[in-house]
Amino acid sequence: MDIRKETENFFKNGGLLSHHFENYEHRQSQLEMALAIADTLETKTHLLVEAPTGVGKSFAYLVPAILFAKKYNRKAVISTHTINLQEQILYKDIPVLKNIIPLEFKANLIKGKSNYLCPNRLSRALENANSLFEDEEQIFLDKIHRWAKQTSDGTTSDLNFRINYNVWQNVCAERGICTSKTCGSTDTKCFYQKARMELETSDVIITNHHLFFTLYDGISDPDVVGYLYKDDFVIFDESHTLESVAASHISPAFSREMLKYHLLRLHNSKTRKGFLVGKQSLHILPVVQNLLDINSAFFDSLKRKLFKHSEGKPGKLAVRVYEPGIVKDIITNELGVLIEGLRKLRQSVQNDWEENELNDFIIKFGEMKYIISDFLGQRKNSDNPNEFVYWVELASNNTDANVSLCSSPVDLSDYFRQNIFRQSNTTIHTSATLTVNNSFEYFSTRLGAESSANLKLSSSFNYYDQMEMYIVNDIHVPNRDTNEMYELMLRDNIVEFINRTEGKAMVLFTNSALMQSIANKVKDELKQNEIEIFVQGVSGSRKHILDSFKQDVNSVLFGLDSFWLGVDIPGESLSNLIITKLPFQVPEHPVIKARMEYIEMKGGNSFMEYSLPEAILKFRQGVGRLIRNKTDHGILVILDSRIVTKPYGKYFINSIDECKIEIVSSTVNTKTE
Repeated sequence: MDIRKETENFFKNGGLLSHHFENYEHRQSQLEMALAIADTLETKTHLLVEAPTGVGKSFAYLVPAILFAKKYNRKAVISTHTINLQEQILYKDIPVLKNIIPLEFKANLIKGKSNYLCPNRLSRALENANSLFEDEEQIFLDKIHRWAKQTSDGTTSDLNFRINYNVWQNVCAERGICTSKTCGSTDTKCFYQKARMELETSDVIITNHHLFFTLYDGISDPDVVGYLYKDDFVIFDESHTLESVAASHISPAFSREMLKYHLLRLHNSKTRKGFLVGKQSLHILPVVQNLLDINSAFFDSLKRKLFKHSEGKPGKLAVRVYEPGIVKDIITNELGVLIEGLRKLRQSVQNDWEENELNDFIIKFGEMKYIISDFLGQRKNSDNPNEFVYWVELASNNTDANVSLCSSPVDLSDYFRQNIFRQSNTTIHTSATLTVNNSFEYFSTRLGAESSANLKLSSSFNYYDQMEMYIVNDIHVPNRDTNEMYELMLRDNIVEFINRTEGKAMVLFTNSALMQSIANKVKDELKQNEIEIFVQGVSGSRKHILDSFKQDVNSVLFGLDSFWLGVDIPGESLSNLIITKLPFQVPEHPVIKARMEYIEMKGGNSFMEYSLPEAILKFRQGVGRLIRNKTDHGILVILDSRIVTKPYGKYFINSIDECKIEIVSSTVNTKTE
């Protein structure tokens, strides 16, 4: 089978794809992308593809990937960032391709282990329910028991009731507990092991970036071919998010509430429930209680040392730690005592299940001990003081907010170079936004992909006819968002442009407090015009807000970071996209500051080489929400005068496809050319 020829026959005019759709319209960019991927797979190299909305990129990579996987008996791993795209591929694209491609192939979704119910753990939990759970939790446990008898796949996505986190953590599949040895026979009832067996015989495996980096441990042998499976190849869709996702897995965060939760799973003195109840654990119970107290004291000392909030004013939520030993280590020795006590308990366990559960606790507390020791000693910087950045982060400005110890690599290019972009292996990276100023240089440099081939495809949309951009040239962004005059100007312009389209607008913000303040200022006026407003964090879950916004055509949506990307609302419901501020990252955040310092240290310009490219990529993502198909029309409104008053503003304008532009004044709204 000639992969390139078969791919061309699929996408060409009069090809296989055209026969299955009425009014089929050939897309040259889709064929170009598919052929480039076919060539990359055959040559065992790497490829970056910028594929604008409307190209049909999922078919463009799925078809050559399936053909290649079948010809060479290799697995195609498709990794996405969002669940929406994952579901589109699995439940929409794959079924269509099964009807068109003249080959039988098998595709499955891989989920994280803790998504699966473990029947053995459920059985043990039911036996020990009185010692593990309170009355309300036992009711939920009974619900799970009934559901387990009828569920098709045993995963959380099949649940039709709200999850009780504590109960689920005691019945889900876990590493070291649900293993091939304990649950992996050919006639197993274990949902996770059955799923693993299905994956072994699958040609296409669909996952997400977070799970990919959870499962991928890195490569010890550079000559090994494959990532999650031997001889596999990986296609990363929504690849613009890879760096941040990888960073969170290379160096995971640890929090006060995390330690508290697992300590209480061992033993809760108030409810007299927990794993240790009924076991020979009298020597351990005081250690657990002591650690609960020490845990609170340790994180309180960090808060007092690093966070000094003025009365009534929100302060920083993240503070960088530059030196080792920021506070006294009062916790790791006691964690060591706990771990040793749990190890001694192995002598008295009743069965394999108890031993596996016990070992899981030992591993978890050992990992926590390591993270705290690493943080306080900044061990990852022992060889190179600029390799990692360490910081402490608060969940909110509330007095009882959770406190987390965080660290992150400053530069991930070597990690990607050595682990992902390896010779004789293949990865495809695609997204609608990989280039800055029509160049892949920024993305390639950040991810160590300098040796990869690249392809930038043209859009199939006519933006000059479909989109008009309004730039308000006299809204000057203050140093702080909390500026009364600035808020009044934002409010007036947001209301005016919303009224122009009679709703049908999404307003994107970069600051939560500002968003809520503006929402409160405009809601009554919009209500008088019978325009409903949905506000992120106020009007329900993200899914509920999006569904409501789509159904109520004349409504308005106010959104933050997660609405800048991965939102697909074709049609009239989104006819007006308002960007309140160019999306520069907060330079005070420890990670951002460390990356900028790293660039400056190497003699670079951190604004031009990091801050500006990051803002442009996010700007392009935001703008991409507006036009989703060839019949969409809408207006794009920029309420940040820097786009025309600052020298760098032209890079934002040039980053999007050519469209009509009108520059207006916020006071009289007249054209100023």
